[in-house]
Amino acid sequence: MFTPARPHNKTTDIIIERIRTAILEGKLRPGDRLPSEKELGDKFAVSRQTMRESLRALEHLGLIALRKGAGGGAFIVEVEREVAVQNLANYLYFKGLSITNLSELRRILEPYAAQCAAAQINPVDLQRLETINRETRLGIEQQDSEAVTRSEIEFHRLIATQTTNPILILVLDFVEKLLEDFKKILEPDYRFMTTVLLSHEKIYHAISLGDGETAAAEMLDHVIDVEHYLAALQQNKTGKRLWKNCLQAA
Repeated sequence: MFTPARPHNKTTDIIIERIRTAILEGKLRPGDRLPSEKELGDKFAVSRQTMRESLRALEHLGLIALRKGAGGGAFIVEVEREVAVQNLANYLYFKGLSITNLSELRRILEPYAAQCAAAQINPVDLQRLETINRETRLGIEQQDSEAVTRSEIEFHRLIATQTTNPILILVLDFVEKLLEDFKKILEPDYRFMTTVLLSHEKIYHAISLGDGETAAAEMLDHVIDVEHYLAALQQNKTGKRLWKNCLQAA
C-alpha cells in the first residue's frame, strides 16, 4: 500500500499525505490498525524517529489514535467535527477576522438552514429547539452569560443539522464556533441577549408551523441585527484600546 517517501517536500508531510490518500481511496477505514512503527518505517524507507513524528502529526490531525499496551498501536479513526472546526478556527485567528466577514457567510447559509428546518425537522429536534429557548431565558434571568451563549449557539447548530448536508453542517458549526469566541471577547449585555432570544422564538415559531419562507426571513433579520450590534461593540472596544495605548504612549 505504501512506497518509500522520496523527500521533495518535508518527509513527514509526504507520509501524512499518503496515509490520507489511502483513507480517501477507502483502503483504510475507521478501526483499521496500521502496521507497527518499524514496519511503516521500512515501507516508507524512513527512520523510526521520522515515522514516530509522522504518526504524532496524524494523531494531532485527528486521523489516527495511538493506543498503548498489548493491543495498542496506531488506529484509523473518524475525524471528530470539533477537531476539524477548531483547526479551521485556529487558522483564521491570524487573518484579522471581523464580525462583518463572519456575518457575510451567515447571511448566505443560515436562512437556508432555517428553511430546511421548517420543511423537515422531526418532533424531537423541534422540541429541543423550544427547550433551548427556555434554557436561554433561564440563563438571562440568572445572569449566566456563559450558559446563555452556549444555548444561543446550540440553537443555530441544531438548525444547521437540518440541512443534512455534512459540508454545510461543518461550515455552520465552524461559523458558530467563531461567533461564540467573539461573544466571549466582546461580552454583549443582557439586553442584547434578550433581543436574541426574541428572534430565536420567532424563528422557532415559523419552523414549528412549517413556514420556510418566514423562517428564512426571520433568520436573515436576526443575523443582520447580531452583525450590527457586535460590529459596533467590536469597534467601540477597539477604539477604547487604541485611546488607552495613545494615553500610555503620551
